[in-house]
Amino acid sequence: MAEVPVALQVLPFESNANWERRRAEIASYGLPPIKASSHFIQSWGLTPVGPGVDWEQLEFWTRRAFDRLAQIGVEVVGVYGDFFAVPDGFPRSAAMDQAIRFVNLLADHASRHDMLVALEPTANPNTLWPMYLDAVAFAKQTGRAEVRVMADLAYFIRGGQDLQDIAREPDYCVHCHIAGEGGQPGVGDRRAIHARLFRILREIGYTRGVSAACPWVSSTGGKLNFSLETARALTYLQRLREEVYNE
Repeated sequence: MAEVPVALQVLPFESNANWERRRAEIASYGLPPIKASSHFIQSWGLTPVGPGVDWEQLEFWTRRAFDRLAQIGVEVVGVYGDFFAVPDGFPRSAAMDQAIRFVNLLADHASRHDMLVALEPTANPNTLWPMYLDAVAFAKQTGRAEVRVMADLAYFIRGGQDLQDIAREPDYCVHCHIAGEGGQPGVGDRRAIHARLFRILREIGYTRGVSAACPWVSSTGGKLNFSLETARALTYLQRLREEVYNE
């Protein structure tokens, strides 16, 4: 499977003619099925919380984004937690009300296309739901079955969170991100924690995607060879997954 960033690839503010050209370009890449997306409103200054939230733009962006994501087969729409950072001096309760309104808007459009929304907590204490279980609690607060959570290994490490938290609410985990040390899986030595993540996913019966959403670096010290590094990362993950699931 593959994952695409909404703002960079789906271009909701661009015309339908421009989207058709982009969709043809994406199809020409020869990617595996595109099952997930990330960074829903990155760029263009859109924000769902704080003073001056432009609901007209958010509603236009959201409708267009979901319509276009459906056309390329996306099933899980990731929403980055840092978009929900509370500005200095802004009431947290007001930000929470705005966040619930926005996530309900996402859920409305997800429901139209039989998609799920995945909240991505980033261990940022200035956000409304910094930790994985915070995001689960927020998802429950919305009361929407379409709203779930993404487990990003980088933020589990950053926040000192226990990966076992995923197993505490197994039905809420609908996507995972995984990375190496400063780059793609296989860079550095995170094999032990990668294996632990796969064991937890195996134990909870997880069947969705684990995507390598991270910067790509050269593991040889020379010029980055994207195809070579991708093949190495995928081989590393496939072997590790096979080993864990055959224990």
